[in-house]
Amino acid sequence: MTTRRSAKASRRSGAEWARRGILAATAAITGYFAVSNSVAHVIERADADRAHMIAPRAGVFTAAAAEQNFSISAEADATSPAARLARLALRQDATATNALNVLALQAQMRNETEKTREIFRYSLALSRRELQPQLWTIEEAVGRGDIKGALRGYDTALRTSARAKEILFPVLSTALVEPRVRAELLPIIASRPAWSGAFLAYLVNSSSEPLAALSFIRMAEKRGLAITDDDRALLVNALASAEGYKQAWDYYSTFHPEADRSQSRDPEFTSGAGVKTLFDWRATEDPELSAVILGGKAGGALDFAVPSTIGGVLMSQTQLLPPGIYRFQGRSSGIDQPRHSQPYWLLRCRDGRELGRVSVPNSDQNNGEFEGEFQVRADCPEQTLVLVARASESVSGLLGQINFAALTPARETGRR
Repeated sequence: MTTRRSAKASRRSGAEWARRGILAATAAITGYFAVSNSVAHVIERADADRAHMIAPRAGVFTAAAAEQNFSISAEADATSPAARLARLALRQDATATNALNVLALQAQMRNETEKTREIFRYSLALSRRELQPQLWTIEEAVGRGDIKGALRGYDTALRTSARAKEILFPVLSTALVEPRVRAELLPIIASRPAWSGAFLAYLVNSSSEPLAALSFIRMAEKRGLAITDDDRALLVNALASAEGYKQAWDYYSTFHPEADRSQSRDPEFTSGAGVKTLFDWRATEDPELSAVILGGKAGGALDFAVPSTIGGVLMSQTQLLPPGIYRFQGRSSGIDQPRHSQPYWLLRCRDGRELGRVSVPNSDQNNGEFEGEFQVRADCPEQTLVLVARASESVSGLLGQINFAALTPARETGRR
């Protein structure tokens, strides 16, 4: 009896160990795939082929390998390595949109338009976030001359793909040279999609067609879209660089209606922080010179501190003064330098010619007030008014403030 139980127990023990062995093997295999997939996920971003070798049965990595192969060697051949990998990926995972995109692009290279359309539509049905089918949809609409359809494609792609901005913003901003594109895009922007603010910021910062950007921005403002002062300032500067100062001034005066070409602006430095146009006071960005405009509605100042033995431009403002004689008036505080180290104001033409200088005496003289004259000739339609620091021999360098600065026609006087 005892012997029979022992034999039975032995048989059960053997069967149990067999089951345990199978379970252990299954766990090991499952663990292998879990680990290999985890490793493959890390590697995929750098080398899709390697990720596919580590996890050859994972459709996502097979599809990534197909895409990588196609990007390295874009062949239309349906038997190419990229095509074979793409078909394998779809057998492993029917939702592998990367693989579908490869097959669609190959069909497009073979001029198989209907097949391309069919594959891309299936890809979009699986995921609206797929950028490649969206780009093809846009391209197809452009080929048909369907501007409205193309812009709908832009809108969809920009709403659904984080990568779309870097690809589509440059193309879309350039396309704004076409009045029809501006007219069709405006209602889309007016609906305020999530990407509209970023696009308007791109227009004023990076557009290669600032006149088209200006036209579109003006249309957007009429539709009630908010354009920030910083964006306006950036567009003014872009217009000045690409189209000239007149175009820039014309736009500047639309949001600075008090601005007058016959005199400088903001004599008491009341404007606040933010992006400055070339027609505003702008402090130097030279890292060796410290100059900051302390703005305020009650009046501000240019505060500067320049190390000894160093000089340079501290502040500037672009002018479009008509020919004539102009009086410059200013007031300083805190300046105490030998005459040869005192700062000065300079008016110069855009081509570099100087129209005159006005020295800034020490601030303990005449309550810091000073004045001088400049004559603007007809052959100098664009000028820049600059404050220049001379190199100082003082150990503390040049310190001080400009509290008032005004350039006006000689028949007028400024208020100090």
